[in-house]
Amino acid sequence: MQFKRRRAASTGTDQQMQRVANVVTLSAVISIAGCSPDVVIARSDNVAGGGAGGSAAGTGGTDVGGTGGTPVTTGGDGGTDTVVVEAPRLLADSVADFSTSQGDHSWQYGYDNGSLDNFTLMTKKSVITLYVPASNDVWECWVSDTAHWTQVFALGAHPNGTISSQPSVGPLQRAVRRWVSTFAGPVTIYGELAKIDTITGSNGGSNGVDGLIYVDGERVYSKFIGGDDAGGVAYKVIASVNVGSNVDFVLDPHEGDDHHDLSRFTGIIMRADNP
Repeated sequence: MQFKRRRAASTGTDQQMQRVANVVTLSAVISIAGCSPDVVIARSDNVAGGGAGGSAAGTGGTDVGGTGGTPVTTGGDGGTDTVVVEAPRLLADSVADFSTSQGDHSWQYGYDNGSLDNFTLMTKKSVITLYVPASNDVWECWVSDTAHWTQVFALGAHPNGTISSQPSVGPLQRAVRRWVSTFAGPVTIYGELAKIDTITGSNGGSNGVDGLIYVDGERVYSKFIGGDDAGGVAYKVIASVNVGSNVDFVLDPHEGDDHHDLSRFTGIIMRADNP
């Protein structure tokens, strides 16, 4: 910053006052620059910080953020300021977040016996069996640890029923995809429920599936779709969660019959600004 030299005719007092004014002005500029951090955060699926959310530093301060972290701005010589950043709109996406590592992006993959009180994590990984899409792609999935048809993959799931086919013979295993909330407040849950395998008929065809959503064990959505319903439904649910709440997407074999029940069941969880 430059200041004009005062005229030679100025008195000593005038020169002293000008120097004081210059110091005050320069201090103000430094102070303002030290309090203008930029905070960048993408989504909230990792409260530990770091990751896709990245970090951004402003002049005189350090922002610590990340995928879902809480940015904390540490000031320079002026002290420490905490910057409260609103949670991102997108909290979770069951398709984009799918992983063959349990707990990634706060998602877990497992099954129950008809009650979420008995939710069990899967430990075995494979590929979708007895169904090949038109693209001939191989779909990675979580599978039952025993010889059952229970599978969970990026697009959906397949349950196991009490009415089944070899090598499986019972028991009931509802396929469960669980998101453990990193957010507290109202949310909107969007998604699709539709059959992928649409073989039907009395000779071992699908009789349909039931898609259910639970928040902390309370059912907030339930829908039956027929065995050949490839169009399915698009759903929207308003709910409220706390940090640590369980949001469960459950695929149930209708009336216990799991034949050809591979189904699309997706979920996107958004912060509900205007429920």
